[in-house]
Amino acid sequence: MREALDRRNLKSVDLARATGIGTGTIGDWISGKSKTMVVENAVKVCEVLDVTQDWLFFGKGSMDDVKNDTYKRKLANQLLADLPEFAIDEAIKRITDVKEFVETVKKNTSSSQ
Repeated sequence: MREALDRRNLKSVDLARATGIGTGTIGDWISGKSKTMVVENAVKVCEVLDVTQDWLFFGKGSMDDVKNDTYKRKLANQLLADLPEFAIDEAIKRITDVKEFVETVKKNTSSSQ
């Protein structure tokens, strides 16, 4: 997060203002004191910093990969952000089920070719 803030010439207070998230919470994320973030906040942070969630949470890809992000990924992120907190675990379970289905189809398709 610090790297993205620096690259965008933003301070944590700028991120707080843009997202409505408290400066203390943002400071805890930057320092590593807090390692969790609700989906709604993750979507806000990624939009303001112009990064993907994969980059923010896992360091996957380039910080600038968000420009290559698909409409479908952004739609999925928004759908998760709109879910009430109690429904997120169920949504993730269903997404995991879909991911497993996709992997099975890929495996079966590649082995039949």
